[in-house]
Amino acid sequence: MKKLLIILLVMSALPLMAEDITGRDIMLKVDDNDASETSVMDIAMVIKRGKQQLIRKMINHRKKYGADEKTLIKFEQPADVRNTMYLTWSYEDIEREDDMWMYLPAESLVRRISGGGKKGAFMRSDFANEDIQKREVDDDVHKLLGRKDFAGVSCYVVESEPVKKNDTSYSRRVVWVHPEIFQQLKTEYYDKGGRLLKEATYGGFETISGITTYTKVLMETPREETQTYLERSGIRYNEEIPDTVFEQSNLKR
Repeated sequence: MKKLLIILLVMSALPLMAEDITGRDIMLKVDDNDASETSVMDIAMVIKRGKQQLIRKMINHRKKYGADEKTLIKFEQPADVRNTMYLTWSYEDIEREDDMWMYLPAESLVRRISGGGKKGAFMRSDFANEDIQKREVDDDVHKLLGRKDFAGVSCYVVESEPVKKNDTSYSRRVVWVHPEIFQQLKTEYYDKGGRLLKEATYGGFETISGITTYTKVLMETPREETQTYLERSGIRYNEEIPDTVFEQSNLKR
């Protein structure tokens, strides 16, 4: 009995080594952070490739339909991409492939993006087309790796591996999550060979209509020495958006 008591006392003095929360729990909290039904925002995108710099400006509309979600991105500047649009319909059902279309005004053409097309670059940026789609929590299997410091915060580090491995360019993602606001601060993307492909860092957090919102994200691809910076502004939540905004048949209008 005395030996058991000593063991219990020693164990109680040790720091807590295991978290009571799982990787999936954490990612559900991240997903639940934005409780809005709609959002509208302006986005400025700066793409740097060596000495070349491209600047794009766009407006983003998003609307929830129960557990599903639809998003329209419309480019405003510069003139050569003006009125180019990306329409995505994201579904909670992981057995159902998300829909994506791109409208090219110069050709007056609506092109469906599917399969390998989703792995292509989004408007020559470091983001892939699949990165602009909403990823459902159960599209991946999540594992809590522990805690690591990033930007002065002891973050949860969660490894996410895709359930459908052929539907994505990535073998896994590793996400640093703030333990209080449950926002991702950094995401690492690994290629099919297990090598680090690119890294996104998030900042400029603001509380807008009661929702903690990042306003800045930097995506870097080290092996290509390229980077893409996004700044989100004029963010409005829960404004009325007509369903017609998200109709594929309206892209040409």
